[in-house]
Amino acid sequence: MIAAGSTDVPDTLRMHNVQMNKLIHKARIRAGLALVALLVAASGAVAAGTGHDFIRVAETDRGSPAALEVAIATFQRPDGVQVDLLSAVHVADRAYFRQLDERLAGYPVVLYELVGDPEALEMPRGGSPSMIGLLQGSMKDLLGLSFQLDEMDYSGDNMVHADFTAEEFSADMRERGESMVGLMFRAWALGLAQQGSSEAAAQQAEMLKVLFADDPRLAMKRALASQLAGQTDLLGQLSGPGGSSLIEGRNGRALERLAEQIDLGARRIAIFYGAGHMPDFAEKLTRDFGMRPAGTEWIEAWNLRD
Repeated sequence: MIAAGSTDVPDTLRMHNVQMNKLIHKARIRAGLALVALLVAASGAVAAGTGHDFIRVAETDRGSPAALEVAIATFQRPDGVQVDLLSAVHVADRAYFRQLDERLAGYPVVLYELVGDPEALEMPRGGSPSMIGLLQGSMKDLLGLSFQLDEMDYSGDNMVHADFTAEEFSADMRERGESMVGLMFRAWALGLAQQGSSEAAAQQAEMLKVLFADDPRLAMKRALASQLAGQTDLLGQLSGPGGSSLIEGRNGRALERLAEQIDLGARRIAIFYGAGHMPDFAEKLTRDFGMRPAGTEWIEAWNLRD
């Protein structure tokens, strides 16, 4: 019992307030993670078209998750032209974006993605109004990660916009008979179709475990990383017979810019796009540009260690 007039009262109250704030903060994190888990379970997927060859989970010697890693895949042509596919994870550790900034500065030409006006720079924050964009925003805030457009430097003279403007993207979607609402509905339908599978049940069980973990942030990062690395090509399933604007349309624009830069004499070029775009790029570099794989390097995007 604390005696009246004791000088320990203010300290005791401060300690009490600190403990209460910690409990409230943890409750908010758990509530937010519950929302992310619900969205993941409802959609049946976290990322669109990540593919197994460009994103993976590395493990420690003891078999526990160590990092979510993305690939830098090199393609070369007999005449010496080299194209590096730098896979992007749009929400990641700040150190990952710092490393990318340093690497990109060393390329004579970097073709980068951005649906919008590159002259605006204030670049748009928060991504597209899709399930993926909503998940990215939630992941950034709840998991202590950073967002690509907040961290990367696009002001270098070597940075070349290789994507649609917002108007061009909308026009391409109209020509293909697509819409963001339609793609979201198809993603939801695919998620429902997967609900009965053993893999989907295991993923949902893993998400429920997150809410009761001692460290819910780390548990959620590991669960999401596992799904990101194991996700099949969802965008490929969403595409119609003529392909999608999200992948084929935007990749087509980037490859037009690539051909222009090669014609201008560039011999070492980086394509800096989301990991989901890379399987299509790899196929078309081989088929249409006469290039062959020449090596892959892996870099850490998320730290998953204890």
